[in-house]
Amino acid sequence: MRKNVPAGLIGVICLVMSSSLFGQIYFGITPIRAEHSGKPGESFTDIFQIRNSASHPIRIKVYAENWTIQPDGVPAFIGTEPTSYSCRDWIKVNPQDFRLMPEEIKSVRYTVTIPSDVPAAGYHASVSFETVPDTTTPKAASGMVFTGKIAAAVYVKVGQVPIEGDLLDIKLAKKDNAQVLILVVKNTGKTHFRTKGRIEVYDSNNKKIMALEVPDEVVLPESEREVSCPLSKTLEPGAYRAVCRLDIGRVEILELEKAIKGEQ
Repeated sequence: MRKNVPAGLIGVICLVMSSSLFGQIYFGITPIRAEHSGKPGESFTDIFQIRNSASHPIRIKVYAENWTIQPDGVPAFIGTEPTSYSCRDWIKVNPQDFRLMPEEIKSVRYTVTIPSDVPAAGYHASVSFETVPDTTTPKAASGMVFTGKIAAAVYVKVGQVPIEGDLLDIKLAKKDNAQVLILVVKNTGKTHFRTKGRIEVYDSNNKKIMALEVPDEVVLPESEREVSCPLSKTLEPGAYRAVCRLDIGRVEILELEKAIKGEQ
């Protein structure tokens, strides 16, 4: 069984990365996320589509790699470096290196083969698409070479795996000079889950002053991470109360209430 997420806005997903702050990504892929389930020993094939939106041909290489999420919620691409619950070695892609003409769309096939002796759990990797720089250009001769990469997440759930997790904390912080509420979410199980839910903020008079939707973020197995929720308005100095109801895919909803303080 599979579930694909279409590429609505390439460039804003958590697994998009450009290898240069000054480079530009001239291609897009769809879907941005593929979720599969199967049994040990099973094999299945699916495709990603890539489109060149540049006005010139580009060369692309495709490969499977490991990735993880750091405690602050930032994804880290680690290539062949081992990581827990990886399915990188199960994935074969074809073709692995090709050229795309302007506006050309190409299908890239990937096959996932689940080992026969793998325990029931949720596994993850990425299929990464990276530009290969043209070394014949004047910029390349001067050493100014830029590459771009987009990584599509692949999740494979093997067998029946219960979702287990907890909501540990809610704290007020600043990111990019804006206030955010940060949820600290822990996955105590052996498969990933995604977050959804709602945070309500009350003032010292118990009046609800804002309601926030919890972003759709993945929490990997046996890990802990932060999920940032931008505030709809700035909290002035004073005492507040935040109540979060978090749905991680279990029957019961996780709930946490926390006193927070607006600072000068």
